[in-house]
Amino acid sequence: MYGQIPAETLAELLLYLNERESFASLKSLGTVSRQSLSVAIEALAQELKAQSQAQAEVPDFREWKELAAPYREILAKLSPREAQLLLKGLGN
Repeated sequence: MYGQIPAETLAELLLYLNERESFASLKSLGTVSRQSLSVAIEALAQELKAQSQAQAEVPDFREWKELAAPYREILAKLSPREAQLLLKGLGN
């Protein structure tokens, strides 16, 4: 989530803006071309989609009864991505 916006939704909004917005103010800045910005926005949107998919694949470990309560408490303090990386590193 970014603020109250899910990563998948934000990715779609970025792609929509990229297709329809001219970003005319880029000319006055003179530092970034429209084409460079377009490539960057597309890459960012793809990264957000991948992140969203990875988070969707993270199981809700708080419901895992085979984990002792202290371990569930520790995992609950991590972001879903951090918990996934930790569990993957431990071979789960």
